[in-house]
Amino acid sequence: MLKDILVVLEETDRAAIPYVLSFAKRVEASVTALWPRRDLSLLADGSLEARHAAMRGDREERDAKARAALLSFAAQARAAGVEAETLDYDDPHAVQPIDAPAFARGFDLVVVEQVEPGRPPSLNDLAGALLAESGRPVVVVPGIQRDSARFDRIVAAWDGSQAAARAIGDAAPLLARAKYVEIVAANAAVLSQPVVNGGERIARRFARLGVEASFHRLPGDGDPANLLLSHAADSSADMIVAGGYGHSRLREALMGGVTRTLLGSMTVPVFMSH
Repeated sequence: MLKDILVVLEETDRAAIPYVLSFAKRVEASVTALWPRRDLSLLADGSLEARHAAMRGDREERDAKARAALLSFAAQARAAGVEAETLDYDDPHAVQPIDAPAFARGFDLVVVEQVEPGRPPSLNDLAGALLAESGRPVVVVPGIQRDSARFDRIVAAWDGSQAAARAIGDAAPLLARAKYVEIVAANAAVLSQPVVNGGERIARRFARLGVEASFHRLPGDGDPANLLLSHAADSSADMIVAGGYGHSRLREALMGGVTRTLLGSMTVPVFMSH
C-alpha cells in the first residue's frame, strides 16, 4: 500500500508539490513535506554549489524560499482536500540532507523532483541519495511535469534483475490501477528464456486483475535507458517503473548507467526501487 508519502523539496522544485498532491488524492494517501535544512556550519551534502551559496551569504534567501514553499504546500493540500503535514523548517533539530534517506525509511513512498532537466544526478544529489540509501521506492518527477498524476498507461522495465523485480512489486498498487501495463525488455543481451518467462508471467498476473497487460522486447539494440525513454514517449506513458542502481552507485556516477540516464533525460515520472 502507498498510504504514507514523503515529498522532499529543494530550491528548484516547480512540479513536485502539485504532482504529489494529485498522486495522493488518487490513491487516498497522506503526504508529509520536508525541506532539509542545510546548516552553514555543517554543509552535509558537501557540494561545491552549496559551499559557494553559503559564502555568498544566501542563507536568508534560501530560508525564505523554504518557508514559502512549505506554506504553499500546506495551502495547496487544504485546497485539494489531501491530508498533509509540513515539518517545521526552523526546528533546531530539523532533518539535514545527509539524514534525509534515513528519515524517509518511515514512509511507504518518497517523491522528489528531478535535479535539473538534462543533467544526470551526481553523488551529492538528494534524489540519488534517497534512491540508493532510503530503502523505499522513489518517484522522481521531471521538472517539466505539469499534468496531474495519472496511472492509465504504465511502462515497466524488466531484465530479470532483483532491482526490476523489487520495483514492479513496489509499484503493484499503481500497476493494478492502470488500464494498460507494458512489461518491456530493453536490452537484447539479457533477453534469455528465463527473462522472457518472467516477463510474461508478470504480465499475466496483472491481466488477471483486469488490466490490459503484455510483455515484449523493445526493438533496437541501443542503450536500454534511451530505448525505454523513447518508447515511453511514443506510447504516451504516464509513468515508467524501473529498478535503480543495478551497479554500485559510485560506479554509475563515474561511468554512467541506466539510472543516471533515466533521471537525467526523463520526460514522465519515474518510479524506482533499489
